[in-house]
Amino acid sequence: MKRLILKLFSAAAAGSLFCGCSSGQITGTQASDLLAPALGLGGALAGSYVAKDEDDGTRLAATGAAAAGAFLLGQFIESGFRDEKGKEYRAGYDLGRSNSVKELYWLYQKLHQAEDGEFRSSRIYELPVQYPNDGVKYVPSSVALSIVE
Repeated sequence: MKRLILKLFSAAAAGSLFCGCSSGQITGTQASDLLAPALGLGGALAGSYVAKDEDDGTRLAATGAAAAGAFLLGQFIESGFRDEKGKEYRAGYDLGRSNSVKELYWLYQKLHQAEDGEFRSSRIYELPVQYPNDGVKYVPSSVALSIVE
């Protein structure tokens, strides 16, 4: 019994040592980010348990293979979570951008509406554009500004 407990703790320590690199930033870690290390540790424990009656080399190979396979499975699952999270972020970004454009449109429409009994006028001012000394024209010779009063 003492030997089994020692093996479990050593497998857990080795698994957390090898799997800890991918979850080093605990403060920014979400539950889905800990899936691969947890599966790697579980795979190591399962491999160690399955090969408990074998010699040391077979037990070590089974533990390592089970840990690596479970860790890779966790990475595969986590990539699906990341892809889904990226799609949700993009959809939210597009929705927010669409709403801000609509809000800007309606503010612009409200700005140009005349209020009750109020007469709004607009004027167009043409401003001449000065050119740099090299003589290259970057813009038209005049700019028209529309002013709503």
